[in-house]
Amino acid sequence: MPETVLVTGATGTVGRRLVAALSGQGGQGSKGSRGGRRFTVRALVRDPGRTGPPEGADETVTGDLTDSAAMAEALHGVSTAFVVLAADAGDAFAQAAEKTETLRHLVVVSADAPPDSAHRGPLFARHVLGEARMNATGVPVTVLRPAPFATQALGWAADLAAGDTVHVVHPDLAVPVIDPRDVAEAAAAALRGAPPDGSRVLRLSGPQILDVPERVRVLGEVLGRELSVARVEPDAWVDRVAPFLPEAYARGLLDVERYLHERRLPVAATVRELTGRAPRSFRTWAEDHAAAFGAPGRGPSSKETS
Repeated sequence: MPETVLVTGATGTVGRRLVAALSGQGGQGSKGSRGGRRFTVRALVRDPGRTGPPEGADETVTGDLTDSAAMAEALHGVSTAFVVLAADAGDAFAQAAEKTETLRHLVVVSADAPPDSAHRGPLFARHVLGEARMNATGVPVTVLRPAPFATQALGWAADLAAGDTVHVVHPDLAVPVIDPRDVAEAAAAALRGAPPDGSRVLRLSGPQILDVPERVRVLGEVLGRELSVARVEPDAWVDRVAPFLPEAYARGLLDVERYLHERRLPVAATVRELTGRAPRSFRTWAEDHAAAFGAPGRGPSSKETS
């Protein structure tokens, strides 16, 4: 009997790429290969009518991550699962996991957070509480903590549609941004591997630490434009992004940026260790997503630009 792998958030930034990697479409080898055993990829989606089923899934199930009954159904017969932490910090998923006899490994995508709970905003709290809730299930857990995604640069598209200046609050924020494809392929490798004894935390990053001006310079070279960066005050930035980000979420993102500025995330070798190859550079990401900034692109379609 083939094993079944559940991918939650299967139409999201990492999830849809993970389904492709597990199914053999993402450069991870032949379809269904998992240590010589056959396995089935089951994709969990919340609204298949809006996004369509993820390409490469053997099975698609519909359910909300905050619905424990739906999670119990999705986990039926599953041996390993990739978990995206929902608004309930994974509680409904954990409730279902605790009642599932076949589950033997969880791979959870999370984020770095301040150790002092008094300095955690809601975006941090979800990850801290979610990791703890997954560990409390008793199922071995691999926590993936990626650096900020290269796709955050898509937030500059509105600025660049109006001119040649990117407006940010923390231009000196230097982080080893990671391509979501590398997160997905690292997750695929973790899911294919043997479950750990207990739980483990793996930090993922891109190959190079870049501040905002350095990323904007690379993007400008790819687009063939002379781009610049302007520092703006937090309130002014929140106003600028109001058409597409709720205020509470926007201010939460600024909290994350302030923490990362203090934290100074290092480059991690984990992507290479898990996948056998170096992580993609920010330049590679920019070249593959140039179309999102109004230029001819060589890579993913519009479905792949988030």
